[in-house]
Amino acid sequence: MDPLYNLLITPIYLCVIYFIIAPYFAKKWTNKYTRKYFWWGLHAKMIGSIAFCVIYQFYYGGGDTIEYFKQGGIIVDAFLDSPNIGYETLMYNGSNIKGENARYLGMLYMKKNNSTWLMVQISSIVQFFSLKTFYATSLLFGLWSFLGSWKLAQLFCSIYKENYKLICFSILFIPSCLFWSSGIMKETVTTGAIGFFVFNFCNVAFKRKDFFLSLIFLILLFTLIKVVKGATIYVLLPCLALWLFLFYFNKIPLLVKYIFSFILISTIPLVLFLMIPKIQEYIENNDEFVEAQKTINGFQSDHGGAWRKGRGHGGGDTSAYHLSTAGDLSLLGMLKSMPEAISFTLFRPFPWEARKAVQLMGAGESLLFLILTIYVLLKVGLIKTVKQTFTDPHLGFVLSYALFFGFIAGYISFNYGVLQRFKTPMMPFYTLFLVIHYQYIVKTKRKKLFKKR
Repeated sequence: MDPLYNLLITPIYLCVIYFIIAPYFAKKWTNKYTRKYFWWGLHAKMIGSIAFCVIYQFYYGGGDTIEYFKQGGIIVDAFLDSPNIGYETLMYNGSNIKGENARYLGMLYMKKNNSTWLMVQISSIVQFFSLKTFYATSLLFGLWSFLGSWKLAQLFCSIYKENYKLICFSILFIPSCLFWSSGIMKETVTTGAIGFFVFNFCNVAFKRKDFFLSLIFLILLFTLIKVVKGATIYVLLPCLALWLFLFYFNKIPLLVKYIFSFILISTIPLVLFLMIPKIQEYIENNDEFVEAQKTINGFQSDHGGAWRKGRGHGGGDTSAYHLSTAGDLSLLGMLKSMPEAISFTLFRPFPWEARKAVQLMGAGESLLFLILTIYVLLKVGLIKTVKQTFTDPHLGFVLSYALFFGFIAGYISFNYGVLQRFKTPMMPFYTLFLVIHYQYIVKTKRKKLFKKR
């Protein structure tokens, strides 16, 4: 990570992005209304990538992003030694180390975990194109995140055409996302992949456009997200199912809808009463749930532990928070934690809880989201907000994903620094929820003004 080498190479890659790669996508994915927001969003993301690199290199002095880069560089060195050795090193599958690549595999300590190993593999591939430059590699990661986010913006701009400005801003200019999903990090990969996944899902499920190509992309993206951060995609799938249900439910005749709704409302409480004990017993004895409990317990102990004090962006006990139901890892215990965990994800830390400069920025953002949420609820009304959410299937989708993901992030993080990073993939969805409701407020005001005239 020679500073002079970075200083010489990085501007070249900025030129490649701005004069070759970005113009190609801008031409294909924008129109005369959205084009300027594409470029503004790209500017913001590139600045975010460089700021991310500077802070991790000179403020934190290390971290996951730098380790992914260094470990990926070892694979590049193996290729420079011999293409055959490099290929064997890149494709290492966890079997016994043997042969000429033993020297390189011995230095790759991140190969033991599938998630981190895939990040190292992706980092090494990108480094072939970035000439092993830390800043240029981060810029290319940031570009992936931006393009995925833009596809999400493009999708919702096509649904809510009149509000394309607010939608672009709500997805592309969230400060925490511009920082935490702009470097060589898992959040960068998943943020971009989620955007592409939702866009292609919409093509398959609703638009019936480019069906087979979109289906192939969905399979590839599912595999990528599953390995890098499985919870991200597993949380998304039921929310997509809800989106699908609400979309087609609203298309059936009104009488059939009322009958179906009556049957659901009258039978669900009884079914839940009879089935919850069995469901709880099955889930809590399930091997995957038991494994998830161990993982959650490990996250909570690690991220909130005093041993992390002063280390990295977490900050240990100076940044730790605790839920009132912490320690109860039963299914009902987790469900009880849901409202509190979601509130921590969306609205905490408060400004007076921040202990570091980076946390203070996150606290300011969280406070702004709290104010916006209260404003929307007061202006629209709680009952009308709920009604609009289930009447508009797109609203139901973005809110369900924001709340479900927010619960998972808030429940396992136990550290404000880690939480700010973990929650970045879901923040555009919650912002969309607020923005779409805001456009309902504007429409109502226009109608009232028109009537007065």
